Amino acid sequence: MAQDHAARLLEEHDAAVKRIQEQVKYFHDNKKQFRVYHGSTSSTRPLSFKRDEIVDTSDMGRIFPVDKETMTVKAEPKVPMDLLAAHCLKEGVIPKIVMEFKGITVGGGFSGFSGESSMYRYGLFSNTVPEIEIVLGDGSLEIANREHNADLREHAAGSLGTFGIVTLCTIELIPATKYVHVEIREVDEVAKAHLMFEEACANPDIHFIDGVYFRKGRVVVMYGRFVDDVPKGHQALKKMQVHWFSDTIEDLLDKHKPTNETPQSIYMTTTDYMFRYDHGAFWGGKLAFAHFHVPQNALTRRLADPFLDSRTCYHALHKSGLAAEYVVQDFGIPAKNVNEFIAFVNDTLPELQIFLAPCMRPREIGLTSRFHPRVAEVADERLFAVGVYGRGPSDPAAFYELNRKLELRSAELLGAKLLYARTYYTEDEFWTIYDKTIYDEMRKKYKAEGLPSVYDKLKADMNTGAGQRRPVRGILETMWDKAIGNKEYLLKK
Repeated sequence: MAQDHAARLLEEHDAAVKRIQEQVKYFHDNKKQFRVYHGSTSSTRPLSFKRDEIVDTSDMGRIFPVDKETMTVKAEPKVPMDLLAAHCLKEGVIPKIVMEFKGITVGGGFSGFSGESSMYRYGLFSNTVPEIEIVLGDGSLEIANREHNADLREHAAGSLGTFGIVTLCTIELIPATKYVHVEIREVDEVAKAHLMFEEACANPDIHFIDGVYFRKGRVVVMYGRFVDDVPKGHQALKKMQVHWFSDTIEDLLDKHKPTNETPQSIYMTTTDYMFRYDHGAFWGGKLAFAHFHVPQNALTRRLADPFLDSRTCYHALHKSGLAAEYVVQDFGIPAKNVNEFIAFVNDTLPELQIFLAPCMRPREIGLTSRFHPRVAEVADERLFAVGVYGRGPSDPAAFYELNRKLELRSAELLGAKLLYARTYYTEDEFWTIYDKTIYDEMRKKYKAEGLPSVYDKLKADMNTGAGQRRPVRGILETMWDKAIGNKEYLLKK
């Protein structure tokens, strides 16, 4: 039965790939550029698609059986994290990297430089994908892995689909248990958290490391470990505690005052831990209540709960245009500069919280060939993920300037931002961060010159006219779309 199922999946997959190849070849032969339409997004860029200018991959959501011998699983690009995790946990395994939002897809994670609290050990999600199947810009099909077409695999990662259409990913797995034990410690300075992160990275018993900068003087450091059971006297976090995770943690800080010497413990199911930041999209739920002047209490939170999953939040950001008012940016900052960058962010955007997590070194995760040669200065220095999420100014010009300041300061400190979010670099600025020469050479080698470049794609998204602010109407339309099951909100009618 299992073999029959796998054979049927492969047959369906091959037919879908052939269709995509034919569509891409049509655009290539007619010298027309196209965009890839996935059906949903975890990007905050104001996306908009025209039906006659897309290759539709929204049906590419098949997952193949877990291979326990190789500790891998194959998945098509549209498979979201929650389905991937559930599929693997049934077999007692989990991907090495599981992004924190349920709706982030395998393809999005590979193409967008995604990571999470285990990336200090395994790198980015793309580093845990040893092989891809990809349709190139002329419609031909290639396999790229660590031995064959290794440069294609390396450069396709994080390129926002500008080398072709990834149609299948092989994903590395690790053993998993039913629960995760999280130890919580509070410190008053980012520098102290930084040292604790480095110490924890050397501890093989720790599986997950991250933290939250709540405000100046309050930083939480969290270590997670797989455990088989919740010990007597404890219980796993309940649904609403998980859905308001950052508030749950801050309440614990207020009540118990945990320190490095006397940490506090919480327990979560492995699924809840993986997606602890999904509801409200980190702490966006709290910001949404404040924006619409809705009181926050147990009743209002429960009433809003069905509409606060990250899929609906991103849907609402696009419908309402509020992405033009709320800062959602992720940066990779070298360890020696992370304290300075966070101090700058705090002074620039006071109404915020910051996600912190250690990553591997640029040389270890293949960034040295992707970015400007000056990255060699920090090639062997640990990177830190710095997720900046908060409310910005409502004035468009002021919002633009604020984001420009964040982008340019990160570049000055030899960091870089992740490109899923709104991007305000000029073209010259962009190509002082990323290595255009090698990028263009690789695109020519793999027949991708007919596809939009990374910068062209980012610039086009910011010039679509989509995303105009209409908060109330946009939220109501989102609620209606959810009620009727409409997921094609990115397509122009």
